[in-house]
Amino acid sequence: MKLITQLKTLMMKGNFFRNVSILVSGTAFSLIVIVLTTPLLTRLYTPEEFGGYSIYVSILYTTSVMASLLYESAIPLPKEEDDALNLLSLSLSIVLGMSILTLMGVWVFGHSIASIVNIPHLEEYLWLLPISLFGFGIFQVLNAWLIRKEAYPFMARGKVFMNMSQVFSQVGLGLLHVGPVGLVAGEVTGRMVGSSTVLRLSWKSIRTRLNKISVRKMKTLANRYKYFPLISSWSSILSVASGHLPVFFIAASFGSKAAGLYMLGQRVLSIPDALIGFSVKQVYFASATKQIRSTTTPLNALFWKMVWKLSGVSFLVIFFIVLVAPWTFGHVFGKGWAESGTYIQALAILFFFQMVVGPITANFFIFEAQRLHFLGECMRFILLLAAVWISTNSHFSSFHTLLCLSIFGSLGYVGLAFLAWYAMSKKKEVQNEFECEIGVEASEAK
Repeated sequence: MKLITQLKTLMMKGNFFRNVSILVSGTAFSLIVIVLTTPLLTRLYTPEEFGGYSIYVSILYTTSVMASLLYESAIPLPKEEDDALNLLSLSLSIVLGMSILTLMGVWVFGHSIASIVNIPHLEEYLWLLPISLFGFGIFQVLNAWLIRKEAYPFMARGKVFMNMSQVFSQVGLGLLHVGPVGLVAGEVTGRMVGSSTVLRLSWKSIRTRLNKISVRKMKTLANRYKYFPLISSWSSILSVASGHLPVFFIAASFGSKAAGLYMLGQRVLSIPDALIGFSVKQVYFASATKQIRSTTTPLNALFWKMVWKLSGVSFLVIFFIVLVAPWTFGHVFGKGWAESGTYIQALAILFFFQMVVGPITANFFIFEAQRLHFLGECMRFILLLAAVWISTNSHFSSFHTLLCLSIFGSLGYVGLAFLAWYAMSKKKEVQNEFECEIGVEASEAK
């Protein structure tokens, strides 16, 4: 209750808290469904089957960054509604094209991908990837349109429908004992249900202006917002690659069972980040954009206040999970999953820094410091590659490999946090210099 009260006092007045609460409630409900069904899924599917599924999901998330070449991020920006609609049309067209290219890539390289990650049965269901990518891309694009319309209840509803249809499909197919295909088919079902839901909810605001869509306008807007695919996309690619590099390496080095155990540990540790991290990031972004226009309240104070409070909360949550996981995982998820509880101990430090640093990376967008963001993601990716090299040459066990990845990944987050702080400090110096120049000019005028 105290944390909720503190978050409320940091938020802007008006409808902001209500809108964020709607999104958080949708996320919370979806996570509750996932938490309650996970023990059932771990009894219906083996760690090896979850390992193949984890690789499939990692490939999906990695390719999804370029599903619309990030043009969907520009949809909320134009002043003119017709421009936004043409950006929507452009983004959906790119999603369709990327899905077709992915289908061709899977057809040509499917066997090679399965061999590289050391999961032969991956090839059996990798052909579903283009469908997942299409549903994922449609959902992302239409979600950006709903953000523009401030249709927060629709956004929450789309997410709930997507997650519920996914887990219930996976449970149903698991009861039929169809193997790892059940997990992947459930994922595909969730994406398609989610995308069709947001399409249905968005259609009313789109259909009345369909005659405003033109190819020439789409080309003009593609050139106008070309920095999204040319600059911002690289930071996003590196960020997603850094997040999913460990599961590829674990699968290739220790097999699908280790990848499945890793996925369960990651799934549990991601729950507090999805709830707390999401809420805090929204609060910080709203408060920072308000205070940056004020000369009376320095942003430094809000920045450090948020960091210290979030550090305390994150430490308590992660510490509790680390304390109980090794003793409870075997009982809650089944005996075959007990080792995943020890994996959590190795991953704890990484997820602690992820929870703390994630919200303050909003500084890169607040202060338009895309180059610093790209530099930080490059540094984080290089550190993870170094961890992979050290683990391979030292012949570490799966636990010590995860510990090495966790430590180096944490160092990457520390570097990212420093650059987020530097972006804020640099902007403050520029502002102070500008104010001094104004003061000098005013004195000379007198």
